[in-house]
Amino acid sequence: MKIQKIILLILGIVLVACTPRVDDLFDETAVVRLEQRRAALMEQFMKAENGWVMQYFARVNPVASDTAQHKGYTFIMKFREDGTVTIAGEVNGLYKTETSMWDVINDNSSVLTFNTFNSIFHYYSNPDPELGLWGADGEGIGGDYEFLVLEYNEKEDYQLLKGKKNGCYIRMYPMAAGQDWEDYFAQIHAMDEFLFEEANTLDLFQDEQHWTLYNARTHEFRAFDYDADTLGGGSYFGFITTPKGIYINGDKLDSAHNMPREYFLLSADKSRLVSTTSPDTYITIDPLDVLVSASSVWHFANGINTTFDAAEAVVNQNISAVAPNSYIATYGWKKAADGRYELYVYYSLRGKAATNYDIYYFTAEEGRHSVKLTYSEPHATRKNLVNYGSLDLVPLFNGTYDLALTTPWRPSKGLTATRQIDPIVLHLAH
Repeated sequence: MKIQKIILLILGIVLVACTPRVDDLFDETAVVRLEQRRAALMEQFMKAENGWVMQYFARVNPVASDTAQHKGYTFIMKFREDGTVTIAGEVNGLYKTETSMWDVINDNSSVLTFNTFNSIFHYYSNPDPELGLWGADGEGIGGDYEFLVLEYNEKEDYQLLKGKKNGCYIRMYPMAAGQDWEDYFAQIHAMDEFLFEEANTLDLFQDEQHWTLYNARTHEFRAFDYDADTLGGGSYFGFITTPKGIYINGDKLDSAHNMPREYFLLSADKSRLVSTTSPDTYITIDPLDVLVSASSVWHFANGINTTFDAAEAVVNQNISAVAPNSYIATYGWKKAADGRYELYVYYSLRGKAATNYDIYYFTAEEGRHSVKLTYSEPHATRKNLVNYGSLDLVPLFNGTYDLALTTPWRPSKGLTATRQIDPIVLHLAH
């Protein structure tokens, strides 16, 4: 028996000796690590000297209309070491600031909390029915005042948050040094008025997909497949206007639509909002803005009415009598330096390319989606129609034209232009 006990003792010692030692993965306990992360995040929030711009949405993937829930809101926040935060926003269309308290807490993760009431920010999570933004479910418009602190994107310089209760992703960008907060909101208003002065219809193009967008003034796009029945249905998604364009809170809304969640910047010629990630994804804006800013000559629709067609036929007969196989090839217009508009008449002479042209001036009254043209005078030297005795064709362009966008095309013949945008088709309205 003694021998057996000795053998067992030896085996036990050997087994213990052969058991590998497991080192701790971390030098600190979980509690210490959480506190270290909390301190680092607080330092990060405070380091933005001029505060942060928060682009805030309340709901995730709404599919029914409720503008208060899924339009986007902009706030500016300045976090301080004493636990206070000053928040700027708009209340009833007026700029306002208010100071309250903030903290980063550990609640299964790091959470940014606005832990005392701020009438500007808590407005969107306050279930008080007297505010009148919602029904009787006591949930407010679905906003959050506590946010999971997710990744910091160093490349694009933003902090990503996620609403703790409702799960909406929210971005915060450091405000540029020296930027006045109230002026920042004024820049947003200026862009908003330029893009959405009226409740106009926009078009969103992405790859082979084409949607028509309504409700722009409410900051809640209602999207339909192009040419779809708009009497009911559609998909709703919010967006935020920025000083340089808009940010769409997209992603999959229903089984039929998968809208982009991304930034769109106003193009240099103000003709469209272009995705920052793909130039082939863009939103077309009012076509008149293109005509106003265009440096090239843009195509002018033919076939205004039967009287015009008849007059053009007479002109072509007169031209051919002087130069066989010659005719008017196309029309174009551009805005002159003096504010008038120039009608270009391009000729194909003796079957050659239409590089010869006349210029005739029109005064213009510009509407938001239309332009009223009234004939003024011919160019001093570019006036072949006068020589052909057919100047009566030009005043037939007098009238008010509605503008619409269709498929891509290039500027009219005779002038070199490398860019390609959506076409402007002018229809004589009256």
